[in-house]
Amino acid sequence: MAPTPEDEQPLPSASAQPQLGPGDKTLHVWSKPVQEGDSPSAQNPNERPTISGAVSMIKKEDFANIASTPCARQGFLTGIASGAGLGGLHFVVRGNAIRAANWAVGFFVIGSMGSYEWCQYLRRCERRQMKRQIEIVAENRREEAKKRMEKKKEELRLEAERKAAEKPWYKVW
Repeated sequence: MAPTPEDEQPLPSASAQPQLGPGDKTLHVWSKPVQEGDSPSAQNPNERPTISGAVSMIKKEDFANIASTPCARQGFLTGIASGAGLGGLHFVVRGNAIRAANWAVGFFVIGSMGSYEWCQYLRRCERRQMKRQIEIVAENRREEAKKRMEKKKEELRLEAERKAAEKPWYKVW
C-alpha cells in the first residue's frame, strides 16, 4: 500500500528541510547530521572511538524516525516473529517461561539484525545493478550518437561528391 500524506510523519526540523506540498512524498527522513564541534572526538582526532562516545552521539530524533529508515520495519517484524515463534516453541518444549523469554529476546535480536543486514545487502546489490544498467544505457546512447554522426558525415561527403560531379568540368570558377 502506498503511503499517503496523512500517513507520513512530520519532519523533525521544518526550518532546515525544504517545505513539502500536500502531494509530495519523502522516502526517508534522517536526523540532523552531527556537526564537527558536536562530537567528543573533535578535540583529538587521533583518539580511539569508545562506546560512551558512540552512545553520546545518539539523538532523540534517531528513535522517532527509526520506522522511516530503509529495512528497519522489515527487520523489526522479522525479529518479532522469530522471537515470538522460537520463544513460544521453547516454552512448549521445555516448559520454563523464564528461559523461553530469554530465548525469545535472543532470537528477536538475532532475527532483527539478520533481516536488517540481509535487506541492506540486497539494497547494495540492487544499487550496483542499477549503476551498471545506467552505464550500459549511456554507453549504448554514445554508440548510437557516434553512428548517427558517422552516417551524417558520410551523407555530407556523398552530397559534396554529387555536387562536385554535377559541376561542369570546363568552369574553373
